[in-house]
Amino acid sequence: MTGRLVKPSSTLLKTFQSWKGGSIRVERNDKLKGRLDVVLDRPEKNNCLSGEMMREFGEHIEKISSDENSVIVVSGVGKSFCSGADLGLIKDISDQNLGVQMFEYMSTILRILNSSPAISIAKIHGHALGGATEICSATDIRIAHSGAKIAFFQSKMGIVPSWGGAEYLEKIMGRGRALAAMGRANVMSADEAKQQVKKGSQEEQKKLLKDVWNGETHRNALKKQLEAVVKK
Repeated sequence: MTGRLVKPSSTLLKTFQSWKGGSIRVERNDKLKGRLDVVLDRPEKNNCLSGEMMREFGEHIEKISSDENSVIVVSGVGKSFCSGADLGLIKDISDQNLGVQMFEYMSTILRILNSSPAISIAKIHGHALGGATEICSATDIRIAHSGAKIAFFQSKMGIVPSWGGAEYLEKIMGRGRALAAMGRANVMSADEAKQQVKKGSQEEQKKLLKDVWNGETHRNALKKQLEAVVKK
């Protein structure tokens, strides 16, 4: 079940609007009608999030997250997925004591994405740094290019992941590995990040396979395939 987006206050919205640059758009795939691409488009800045992009991100996710038959793919234009939030914007927000409001806004966006009935995928290439890692952690699936570099850089700036990333990362890696990744802020390759993923028990894996292959969805799909063969 998805939640409603926390609307930014007039002061925070004004600050967002003053930090322009780039855009976030949603594209529908002509070949795969259920696919919705959320595209981060600020390649000259490695897709770091401006205020306007944060505002657009919230508006788009709120609109598309309730589509239970969709696959939402988050990706970046150019050489990188995303290098986090614009540091100039973060300083401006901090100077105005708007940090908590911004954290609530962004964490709500990611909570809506994470709880959406749609399947969400982060398509990672180049760099995924800081806030970008929190976006990736909030999705159901992460697909990374072999040359991708991933790092929770927040601790190097004296802050903690505040968009909900810590909670999602613990579920992905387990508590110990998640704390190490966030505390050390080391840059991981795609393969190194994959090695940190928590392995489910054999019982959990068997249950997942049983749910998928013996579930109603699979039975209906198999029935349609059989009917198609009979009609030929």
